[in-house]
Amino acid sequence: MNRLLCTLTLGAMAAMAAIAAAGQDVPPADPEMSVNDLMITLITPATNTLWGIEDPQTAEDWQVFIDAADLVIDAGRTIKVGGTGPKDTDWAADPAWQAFADALIGAGRDARQAAMDQDIEAMYTAGEVLYPPCEECHLQFHPGVREQ
Repeated sequence: MNRLLCTLTLGAMAAMAAIAAAGQDVPPADPEMSVNDLMITLITPATNTLWGIEDPQTAEDWQVFIDAADLVIDAGRTIKVGGTGPKDTDWAADPAWQAFADALIGAGRDARQAAMDQDIEAMYTAGEVLYPPCEECHLQFHPGVREQ
């Protein structure tokens, strides 16, 4: 069941990413899930995919990383508006939150370009750029997340 939910969620986000790639950089107006749920179901699996790159050989292998980067980009755009969680609106109003979301989006775009160029060194670099804003955001807005 979890695998089905993840597959459906990833498919929906891939569709949203395709719309974004077509030039429509508009965040969702009314979030339908909490930022925490978005982190658990989309951002964590996508970033783990990007950080777990080893040695892609085929176009299909690289497409996995393009798709993961698209999810990071789109999820970053989504968290900019907050979510349905009890603190999400307050977080989204904080300039530091916006800066972390922008860093997430930027790193996702770097990872996407690296994957499109099939450049593994650039993928490693994008992963290194991605990690600090994630960690710093967790420390500022969700202390204790490591214990969960």
